Amino acid sequence: SLRFNSADSAYLDRTPSSASNRRTWTWSGWVKRAAVGAYDFLFMAQTSSVLKSSLSFWNGDYIRFKGDYNDGTARDFSVSTNALFRDPSAWYHVMCRLDTTQATAADRIKIWVNGVEQTFSSATYPTQNSDIEFNNTSGHLLGSQTGAPSNGLDGYLAEVHFVDGQALAATDFGEYDDNNVWQPKAYSGSYGTNGFYLKFDDYSSDAALGTDSSGNN
Repeated sequence: SLRFNSADSAYLDRTPSSASNRRTWTWSGWVKRAAVGAYDFLFMAQTSSVLKSSLSFWNGDYIRFKGDYNDGTARDFSVSTNALFRDPSAWYHVMCRLDTTQATAADRIKIWVNGVEQTFSSATYPTQNSDIEFNNTSGHLLGSQTGAPSNGLDGYLAEVHFVDGQALAATDFGEYDDNNVWQPKAYSGSYGTNGFYLKFDDYSSDAALGTDSSGNN
């Protein structure tokens, strides 16, 4: 795992050289929070102050996936889980799936935690076939919010996958053991153009912490 400390204003970032599938992708990662009642940003993409999308634990301890465009269109979206995640001793497997090509609005965003699909306390879905900021040629961050690193993650990330162009299931990354405890399993699929897999097993330098093991380099 990789430890993040928001007081250090440290995070991982990458700007893709070319845009890829901005309608369909899957993010999967194991998260251990170090505190509750805080803003813990997991994954964010931002082109400008009015073009951004993010996946985070909000300060009410729910998971929020949100896109802001502020351009007068219906592309803005936001979903917040009913469930709250307040155990700093626990590892949570968080998986977020986007597929704006779906005709049914509720099928365009799905979130699972430890293999359980989440219900939402509030939900405004993106319009069908809309392109959001992830997979654009914008800055992509793990463990922080652009312009406000103090709202970064306090905690740990492990086994982070970003799969470009596929809407996957939680069972592609985890399974229940004989005691009905959700456990990670190896992902055997492809990653697409901008996909990546971070194992955080190379700590020979700061840059090496972000070594990609997906085959995309």
